[in-house]
Amino acid sequence: MQLEKQVDKLVNQILLKAENQHELLFGDCQSGVAITNTQEHILMLLSQERLTNSDLAKRLNISQAAVTKAIKYLVSQGMLASVKNKEDARVTYFELTDIAKPVAKEHTHHHDATLAVYKNLFNQFSEDEQDVIARFLKVFSDELEGRE
Repeated sequence: MQLEKQVDKLVNQILLKAENQHELLFGDCQSGVAITNTQEHILMLLSQERLTNSDLAKRLNISQAAVTKAIKYLVSQGMLASVKNKEDARVTYFELTDIAKPVAKEHTHHHDATLAVYKNLFNQFSEDEQDVIARFLKVFSDELEGRE
């Protein structure tokens, strides 16, 4: 099969696999909690630092309305608590409750496991081959973003 057709097939395979998800992770979620991948990702981000609704929307590259919907659900499930900024009461941060902490930890582990899959894949290639792959990925990314 021609290389361009292999790339096309792979990109479409990735799109189908990641449909309606914020990200593509290898393996299955182990938390057993019925929340979306995006909601899990929000919990993971909030476990790492204090973020507002606006911060989360920028990080996730989704609308503030989508973040608000996800946050409201997580609050209703007792996974998040809202905390007003002491210096500026107009600013609200979200903090994980004890219920959410293991879910955030599992999602972080899921990310780490995905990175391990990538590392294992790249370890099958020589350093020179990895350099070519890295160059291809940069050029491909630039093309997707309309950069030269």
